[in-house]
Amino acid sequence: MFRRSLDRNTRQAAAIAIVLLAAGVTPARPPAATATSPAATFAAREPGADAFRVLPANASLNTGDLLVTLPGAALTSANGAVALKSLADYDGKSPLPALETAFTLNDPKDADLDVTLDRGRIDLTNAKAEGKAVARVRFWDQVWTVTLDGPGSRVAFELCGRWPAGSRFRAGDPPPGEKPAVPVATLVMLVLKGSATAELGGFALGLSAPPGPALVEWDSVHGVRPEPLKLEKLPDWADPEVGLTEDGKKAVAAVEAFRKARADNPAGAVDRFLASADPAERRVALVTLGATDDLVGLGRELSSPKVADGWDFAVTAARHWLGRSPGNDRKLYAALTSPVQGYSPAHAGIVLQLLHGFGPDDLKQPEAYELLVGYLGHDRAAVRNLAAWHLARLVPAGKGIAFRPGCPKAEAEAALREWRKLIPPGQLPPAPKKE
Repeated sequence: MFRRSLDRNTRQAAAIAIVLLAAGVTPARPPAATATSPAATFAAREPGADAFRVLPANASLNTGDLLVTLPGAALTSANGAVALKSLADYDGKSPLPALETAFTLNDPKDADLDVTLDRGRIDLTNAKAEGKAVARVRFWDQVWTVTLDGPGSRVAFELCGRWPAGSRFRAGDPPPGEKPAVPVATLVMLVLKGSATAELGGFALGLSAPPGPALVEWDSVHGVRPEPLKLEKLPDWADPEVGLTEDGKKAVAAVEAFRKARADNPAGAVDRFLASADPAERRVALVTLGATDDLVGLGRELSSPKVADGWDFAVTAARHWLGRSPGNDRKLYAALTSPVQGYSPAHAGIVLQLLHGFGPDDLKQPEAYELLVGYLGHDRAAVRNLAAWHLARLVPAGKGIAFRPGCPKAEAEAALREWRKLIPPGQLPPAPKKE
């Protein structure tokens, strides 16, 4: 009797789903977790959508949504067994340059929590009163199952993608037989408290917090290191007892101020913080532009920045965005060549190549510097700005040559003439002076 009733209910649910789909109504997706942090720490984008929506406090978090978080965003799995928290590296101590965190929650099935980490850092904690908790973590082509052995056991995951120095941008498909170029992803998993078992790549690792075998490394070129690294103590970037510098405290305050502003006015918070007099607040806004895929806004900051430090960090944010996942370089190229941006294919290709940067072999050639100096006279402000950004880093002897990001072409050409005096065509820049 019970089986017949279950079958009938299943058929009825399937019939309702078919009717809803036929009517253009998408059935509600099941919540996989509940937010436990203040309003506006999460922004969610539904599958197939372009825009993000800012979530209130205690929001239900659905499977399939891309969740972009502010540092400190926290959730508890639907069954209450696993707590997740996103964290930031305010003082630049982390081994990976994670600017923001984003992930998707999946149907947990036989796990307590199933999450696809897109980028950044998440900490997973066994929130049970007793017993083990199981979390499945997906990233790139990997699926790792982590068993948190006891209440309070805590494991951190940090993921970042980067284009290798000297990578070449190609707008079209590669020649037959050649694989398309992709960024290199790196992940570290660190047991912060208690112990855990990680099943990955066909084998299992027993891990424990320091002092013990605590750290596992993976990258998309070499795969996972089969032997965990033994640590005597937690590294500074992962140790909650290590205090922040003054700059780190300013960053924390800026993030909290942005969260409150976004909770009050989701549509206007980014523009307000881009115009802030506080450099830390401007950085939060620039990270948000990249984190939410606002390529128009990020491109505007590259071409017409209001302040020099904003321009400098906008380049960092754009390079970070390019490395997040394969294909982002083509997305940016398509955005630049769209009617909204109006770049020619050639000019868009120059921007992409400058964002990829130069490798050690490139920098041994005079042609690389001649190219950069020549770009200071380019018609596109973004090209002029990116060329100046590279020269300022590669040639310390030119730090006295004035360049104002977003300046008119005639002003940039004055800087070009000074750079040509310093690096004549066919020559390498002068060697740095020894202290």
